[in-house]
Amino acid sequence: MKLKLLIVLPCAVNASRGNTTTARRLAEGLEARKHQVMIIDVNALDDVSEKFDLLIACHAVDTAPLVQAWCVENNSQYVVLFTGTDLNGKPPAHVTAAVAAAEHCISLGAGPGRRAKDLFECARGKTTIIPQAVLSLPRSTKSDLPEGMPALTNESELVIVPNGIRAIKNVSETLYEMAALVKERPQLVVCFAGHDFGGKYSKEFHIELAKHSWAYYLGNLSRVELSAVVNASKIAISSSHSEGGAPNALLECIAAGRPALGSEIAPHRELLGKENCFRFGKEMRRLVRSILEDPEAAMLTTRKLEEKVRFKHGLSAESLAWDRLLLTLTKGAS
Repeated sequence: MKLKLLIVLPCAVNASRGNTTTARRLAEGLEARKHQVMIIDVNALDDVSEKFDLLIACHAVDTAPLVQAWCVENNSQYVVLFTGTDLNGKPPAHVTAAVAAAEHCISLGAGPGRRAKDLFECARGKTTIIPQAVLSLPRSTKSDLPEGMPALTNESELVIVPNGIRAIKNVSETLYEMAALVKERPQLVVCFAGHDFGGKYSKEFHIELAKHSWAYYLGNLSRVELSAVVNASKIAISSSHSEGGAPNALLECIAAGRPALGSEIAPHRELLGKENCFRFGKEMRRLVRSILEDPEAAMLTTRKLEEKVRFKHGLSAESLAWDRLLLTLTKGAS
């Protein structure tokens, strides 16, 4: 049974953002199951005149209210996909109303699912957890490294922080703690990558970054460029304050066979295990030091995480779960 689906993003469809990565992956998986899928920016909703069986609003705050209004006007139904920052702070009344009117809600992890139910009482009986899957990075070589990549030697210890520049991603903490660690490990190189959201936080981060000759911001990377950087790295770190599920960036790094560490938040614990999460800077430095000093033990841990990612975050499992849910919600629409 084929459905015509519209995924609505809170950002541009070509933005280097987690929401975009998630939407593209979902679209590919559902298209492989013979559904017709279109992805648009929420600002383009007014230009949509086609009829869809179901809309998927990615982000409860920035997308769901506008999707709700469009669906009322066009006699359509929608679901809400909680993607992360929409689960921070008390939601405004119009957001709660949009979640309440949705046919269903989807969370990308158990922790965010609990948070969603705490914030939105209306979501408690209609939220399904579908763990975020990972689309493995493409093959790459050293020639694919981005232009701003620093020169590395055989002694270099590259740490990649791939989740963008934004206050909620807390990249300043990683920069601060690595500044302390580089005093004892001068071979350390730290590269930040991903979308820069700008604003005061970004400005202050870049001012601090410029003080350190071992730290770099690589900007938005293509998937091939990111693959090359990940392959050259020793560790991937996410010190984020909040995530809507297992972060795409960490999933990709683990799937590429790289050790990963994360801050002590539920989505990181679910993915990495508590032993690979840090509560404060001293623990971050200890875990980084441990990986660099005992790479064989680190790789054993990484192999276990790779197996977990393959089993729990597989593309087929994700698309099948979405397929079954959406067909149930549309009650056999074709």
